[in-house]
Amino acid sequence: MSEVSNAGSKGFCLLYFIIFFFLFVILVVSVYYRNYHGLPTG
Repeated sequence: MSEVSNAGSKGFCLLYFIIFFFLFVILVVSVYYRNYHGLPTG
């Protein structure tokens, strides 16, 4: 049963990393879009 609990902890670690990476990408894209969308042209 130790393999199951070990796989569970690895799965939760991977899940948290994926969620963090997804939110980080959304933050970077939103900041980039808002920064360059409102600039005057010319």
